[in-house]
Amino acid sequence: MKIGFIGLGKMGSGVCSNLIKNGYDTTVYDISDEAMKRFDGKARLANSDVELFKMCDVTFLSLPGYPEVEEMTDKFLSVGVKGKAVIDLSTSTPMSSKAIHAKFKAAGGDYLDAPLTGTPVHAAEGKLAVNVGGDKEDFDKYKSIIDCFARATNYIGSAGAGNVVKLVNNYIGILTSAICAEAFTLVEKMGYDVERVFTIIQDSSVDSLAYRNAVSNMCIKKSFNHGFTVNFCLKDLSYFKMLFEEIKAPSFVLDGALNVYKLARIMGLGDKGATEVVKVAYRNVGIDIE
Repeated sequence: MKIGFIGLGKMGSGVCSNLIKNGYDTTVYDISDEAMKRFDGKARLANSDVELFKMCDVTFLSLPGYPEVEEMTDKFLSVGVKGKAVIDLSTSTPMSSKAIHAKFKAAGGDYLDAPLTGTPVHAAEGKLAVNVGGDKEDFDKYKSIIDCFARATNYIGSAGAGNVVKLVNNYIGILTSAICAEAFTLVEKMGYDVERVFTIIQDSSVDSLAYRNAVSNMCIKKSFNHGFTVNFCLKDLSYFKMLFEEIKAPSFVLDGALNVYKLARIMGLGDKGATEVVKVAYRNVGIDIE
């Protein structure tokens, strides 16, 4: 089976390396020449995304978001997808995944949305969690390939289901950072011992890995540039907002979080790590941390 991989960024490069390590005949493509050079001698280098797709049986995508995925899959559909599969590892919208899946199935191809949960370190180590949406028979067909870079490969349900789980996961993580930032800058402003309050709360039902990482980095170590960027947080929050719009429901908490991260971007923090959002909270309570 010939594997193609498009998108050799921080996550994609680690995933692709694990496919190669597991012996798959792999062809790669990225718009960045520098990213391509890292795979010279390890994989076949394609001259274009369409050339890669034509050469391969299964093509993985690791792209910034649903507009890029839709553009890419439209190219594939234009040259024919019969007998071929695309597994999209990008964080996308469930609505987009459903639409692409329908087009692929109508044209004789397979399509799975399989967004990744984890960090670039997890990607390199082959320890990602992968939640998959699509037809169950397609999941069963390609699971062994996905297992090459996953510690857990979960079938969630029909097309789009993988991205529902991904967006819920990211929503909780992103809001945990924003909530902890606001809560603990208040603690600091009121003159209480931040580290002591942090430790006491660890011994409660509120405790979680996300809580510990957020408060420890943002308000104790004051080590801010962690996680994916503020701009990516805004992207994922905007995708989650689309889900509320899809079901015609209000999203009051989400709207507040969007405002916080938008303010972080206005403050010039868009390309910084997500924990930089604490600087919004520090500014709001009048603490100068610069």
